[in-house]
Amino acid sequence: MIVIGMATALGVLLLRHVKPELAVVVGLVGTILIFMMVVSGLTKIISSINGIVAQTGLATQLFASILKIVGIGYLCEIASSICQEAGAKAVADMVILGGKIIIMVLAIPIIQALVDVVLGVLP
Repeated sequence: MIVIGMATALGVLLLRHVKPELAVVVGLVGTILIFMMVVSGLTKIISSINGIVAQTGLATQLFASILKIVGIGYLCEIASSICQEAGAKAVADMVILGGKIIIMVLAIPIIQALVDVVLGVLP
């Protein structure tokens, strides 16, 4: 993974001045390759969280929402970096803003469940 990252960065650096459009493609391909390597780690994390959900008996939907929030955060950061690399900083900023809004929408059920628990404990 580190080797692919370094090779991609070097390729982008060398191509940026000669063929900028090709540098963006090389960066995108490197990003996709690294992401594909990371997916196996993600499956281990998800299975661990499923075990925790089974032990605690908490709502599966809450943990699914948390996983979605984390995933959206990572994907927006990657997409934003690609946009910045392509020279589209304004688009990169909008990707981050859109991700934050989606995260807030997904967080509403979690916040509501937390409020319900707190209200259930209070007299």
